[in-house]
Amino acid sequence: MSTSELIGGAVLHGGDRATLEWVREYPHSVATLWTALTVPEVTRQWWADLRADLRPGGDFSLMWLYGPPDGLEWWPGEVVVLDPPRLLEHTNSEHGRLRWQLEPLDAGALRARTRLTLTNELEGDDEWVPMSLAAWQLQLEQLERALEGESPHWTTWPADHDLRLRHLRAAYAATLPLGG
Repeated sequence: MSTSELIGGAVLHGGDRATLEWVREYPHSVATLWTALTVPEVTRQWWADLRADLRPGGDFSLMWLYGPPDGLEWWPGEVVVLDPPRLLEHTNSEHGRLRWQLEPLDAGALRARTRLTLTNELEGDDEWVPMSLAAWQLQLEQLERALEGESPHWTTWPADHDLRLRHLRAAYAATLPLGG
């Protein structure tokens, strides 16, 4: 796999506390992307089930939908910063701090476009950082498919994406300096 397949993922700094960043553009409005981040019926189509109280200090708990049904669990978090519909920052027990920024592009174009910047601050090591980069790339690709109306098959998601996840993880690991 070439590094050209690594879309938008970068490590801003590493070590025990890594900051990862992805920048993606979607042919949809800011409002559409905001809905995809904050409305459980939509988050289920690309990311996770969501329990949210959208106010600073409010609940923002996620349950990933792939895996054995009896093994799914809620990962708690809370809203840190909220500026609808442009900025959502929240914590997550497994993924640290996540910041989602939405920026409208091409205001005069016939079809709206939005730049999504996802920043993830997490406890990381040489294994967890490339895995997180690869997994978020797959999730952001699923977001694109969901926005086009394609529903995921969560029951087969791990098997369907395992090989690609492993390749992406190895490719990201090859781009990182030794020792994080």
